[in-house]
Amino acid sequence: MSSTRETTTIAALATAPVPAGIAVLRISGPEVKRVLRGVFRAKENPVESPRKLILGDLLQRDGKETLDRGMAVYMPGPKSFTGEDVAEFHIHGSPLLAQKLLRVLFAFGVVPAEPGEFTKRAFLNGKLDLIQAEAITDFISATSERALKIANEQLHGRLSSTLEGLGEPLRDSLAEIEAHIDFPEEDIQPESVDKILAALETVHARISPLIRSYEYGAVIKEGFRVLLCGAPNAGKSSLLNALLGKKRAIVSTVSGTTRDVIEEPAIIDGLRYVFCDSAGIRDTEDEVEKIGVELARERIPWADLVLLVVDAGSTDSSWSELLHELHGSAAQIWMVTNKIDLHPEAIGTIFCDSSICPQNFYVSALTGNGMDSLRTALVEEVQRHNRNNSEASEILTNERHRGCLDHAAQSIVRAREAIEQGLPLEIIALEIRGALTALEEMVGKTFTEDILGRIFSKFCIGK
Repeated sequence: MSSTRETTTIAALATAPVPAGIAVLRISGPEVKRVLRGVFRAKENPVESPRKLILGDLLQRDGKETLDRGMAVYMPGPKSFTGEDVAEFHIHGSPLLAQKLLRVLFAFGVVPAEPGEFTKRAFLNGKLDLIQAEAITDFISATSERALKIANEQLHGRLSSTLEGLGEPLRDSLAEIEAHIDFPEEDIQPESVDKILAALETVHARISPLIRSYEYGAVIKEGFRVLLCGAPNAGKSSLLNALLGKKRAIVSTVSGTTRDVIEEPAIIDGLRYVFCDSAGIRDTEDEVEKIGVELARERIPWADLVLLVVDAGSTDSSWSELLHELHGSAAQIWMVTNKIDLHPEAIGTIFCDSSICPQNFYVSALTGNGMDSLRTALVEEVQRHNRNNSEASEILTNERHRGCLDHAAQSIVRAREAIEQGLPLEIIALEIRGALTALEEMVGKTFTEDILGRIFSKFCIGK
């Protein structure tokens, strides 16, 4: 935030811009008290009674006509969310009314808040660290109980506290090494070297499961990604609709109906999934369908699981050719033979070798036969996936955090190698300092405007 921006008073609607019972507008900055006196009239002055909701009249710019009957609260800094003077106006929930009040505020010299600017000011004023700031938007966007729990823990500083504990032995080791750099006539003792190596090993051992936990955390936050893939008219769209429990994709007996990638989130037994229906993969002269087929192929590496959907009445081996293509690029493949209501003889006769497809299912997306088994298997697969990637006490859900910890871990490995190879102390210190810097970037002790810009641009306006 530029120094000019820091001296401005900002305003934004803090609630959704839709008709509702109440709308809340928030302002923060040095001119809050002046603005309050100009736009709010009541028997009790909010500035003289801080942190108390007071009923009164919201005024037009001329200070005479009433805009609405509502409530105002004043929260003086530094004991406020942003660390600055803050006020909120609670008015009737008309989007038009909210916009009219914003225009009145702007007439007093208040400027529109940028995305995430209230939280950014809270960070810059030391009210929360960068992990806690990011946890706010994760909390807002959480779609499962587990995602809410992790965001809440990070918001309350659990992950930040863990990182502080990781940094302490690194700082002690760096101080020891720098002392010997400053006084080179005193050789570093073997026991000091052993202590530094042990500290590096301990920190690395604690970072590694955190890094691995991101695979689990990404599923919690974004969802387990399932791609429905197969030849045209295999029943992929019908299967998607059956999994979702609603009609999301167009179903037709005409081959090649699905031309684009259809992505749809779903919650099954409290677990988040992202199902993706794709165009039937085949050679075609239709230019639009070709694009759809290419998009389908591009999604294969994206998926955590590919469901190869096969028509139970299929008489050719097109699915075996597709299976060969999938085997080289898909993380995991299950075969789902669909339309068994029309071809029950296919049960047990169409299957994929377990070394390639660990699961084979026979379903009718139309009648629902076999769908419960598929849903149960999907839940068990995510639970297994989560167990294999959740040995850390804290779970990473943010890619930036994983990148910082990757950097720290690599620096620690290089520092250990430098010690074992007897390299100069300056090189060892450089690597340990690099690990510390990565941890400090993660919590926001060191940052650049570019980093802050990328983080807070993802926030909604008013937060």
